[in-house]
Amino acid sequence: MHDKVVVSLSTIPPRFPEIGTALNRLLAQDHPADEIHLYIPKHYRRFPEHAFCLPDVPDGITVKVVENDYGPATKVLPCARAHWGTRTRIVYCDDDRLPTRDWLQALLDATATRPQDALVSSGDTLEAYGLPMSNVPHLPRAELRSRRTDLRYYRERLRQFGLTACGKPPLAKPARRRYRSSGYVDFAQGLGGVSIRPEFLDQDDFDIPEVVWAVDDIWLSGAYARKGIGIWAASQAPLPPAGAAARKSGLAESVIEDHDRQAADRACIAYMQNRYGIWTDAST
Repeated sequence: MHDKVVVSLSTIPPRFPEIGTALNRLLAQDHPADEIHLYIPKHYRRFPEHAFCLPDVPDGITVKVVENDYGPATKVLPCARAHWGTRTRIVYCDDDRLPTRDWLQALLDATATRPQDALVSSGDTLEAYGLPMSNVPHLPRAELRSRRTDLRYYRERLRQFGLTACGKPPLAKPARRRYRSSGYVDFAQGLGGVSIRPEFLDQDDFDIPEVVWAVDDIWLSGAYARKGIGIWAASQAPLPPAGAAARKSGLAESVIEDHDRQAADRACIAYMQNRYGIWTDAST
């Protein structure tokens, strides 16, 4: 018996007009998901002026309205809770990325070999956040690929330049494969998709403090780290390119509760260190 595959994501009001593009990409996967859930909170913390309404979505997408806005982590927290105790694999992703047709298949193929880990196509390291790398908890480490050696990417990019020269509309950049060899990373980035089991998240992960609720990648990665769950970057999994929605209200450029993204990242890391003792010299 195979696990049910659910793709889960959320979106924000400024991106309602563009969300259909990403959803159609998810529906067109070579390995289709059993279900695709789009989570919409009744009230948005970032957009209190927004009157409740639902975006238009294509057939095959299930819109789930939830009471609470967990910030960008709304893309997966309610889905995990709804599937606790079931044989389900959840793949959560960002609403401003355009997955290629092989995206889900690549993540699920990697998942089959490492079901105990969270699987990603893109992640980050402790070092990138100024944290100690002396004794990382999971080995071997993923090895980044140089952009110059990603021949598949450049072949497709040249093809796109040719189409543009012929008067075709510009296309999203091709998908890239970030890693030359698979291995562990320390932070899972939702922009590339993350494959987890529902029980990788628990009730504590819904209790997100002020400021920290704006930082989903670090918050969710901390949830995995405190449970000893590894984050495996699969070299065969493509990193989807950004779509037009990425230019609307991105968290990287936002100031929320007087914190820009870097300050919110630091606040989330400090909270995880103080509460759970992870990402410190003592924990490594």
